[in-house]
Amino acid sequence: MTGLRILCLLSIAGLLPAEPPPDAATVEKLLATMRDAAKAYDSKLPDFICTQTTHREIRREVEQIGGIHTSGRGGASIPGAGGTDGNWKAVDSIEQQLTYFGHKETYKVVAINGRPVKSDKAVDTGMTSSGEFGSTLGGIFDPLSHAEFKWDRWDKLRGAPVYVFSYSITKENSNAMLAAGPARVVAGYHGLIFVDREAGTIARVTTAADVPPDFPLQNVTHVLDYGMATIAGERFLLPLRSEMESRSTKEFVDNGRIGGNSPLVTFRNTIDFKGYRKYGVESVIRPE
Repeated sequence: MTGLRILCLLSIAGLLPAEPPPDAATVEKLLATMRDAAKAYDSKLPDFICTQTTHREIRREVEQIGGIHTSGRGGASIPGAGGTDGNWKAVDSIEQQLTYFGHKETYKVVAINGRPVKSDKAVDTGMTSSGEFGSTLGGIFDPLSHAEFKWDRWDKLRGAPVYVFSYSITKENSNAMLAAGPARVVAGYHGLIFVDREAGTIARVTTAADVPPDFPLQNVTHVLDYGMATIAGERFLLPLRSEMESRSTKEFVDNGRIGGNSPLVTFRNTIDFKGYRKYGVESVIRPE
């Protein structure tokens, strides 16, 4: 009998209606709040230093062949593209000192695989991203981007209730540049924005580039997680973790050649931002 009661309760719970989406006026109010926050975000950030650690991985896709029939030079410069079919293979770990000063980001490689490197040593960082500290949000909410926003759903992120919007920006209005060797392209993009329902702060932004089919990189995606942190007694919304993926052919990765048929390779960068401290002051930020 007890088991029957539990089954009935589960059945009733499954029939409960989902929370309805907000009305149009509420949606517009939420969007206006996000626009204002994004516009002011960069100007409110202090000068600081943090440690950015990038873990690079690569995976050869099983029984997938790709290739575009042109010719060119200049690959992705990521070693070890062979790997075990279908499994992620660690490439390396790159530790950089990230300095945010005068609203600009600069990077200095300090260690590779845990070993310090000389300050003048040239280090290939392979697939990279930038703009985590302001320009990502600025690009989405810039009036010139003419982003189209739509209500998506209620959800939870890291245990906290969030509301989720989708957005899309056309190539004509985009300032997102993709580079692969000598190839360059401005791409439109789309994604999701997760906003903490209680704090009203942006907790996650995802992007997926609308890449032309003849570009060497495909399936370019980026996930950026934000969180509140305290620096010098003040709280700021700062990046905590980022993950970027992209796909190309093994021929392009190994030899920089575009064309022919070659196994597809996916590479992934997982980036952690830690050890924040005020620029010039050894005051460590502890993400919460």
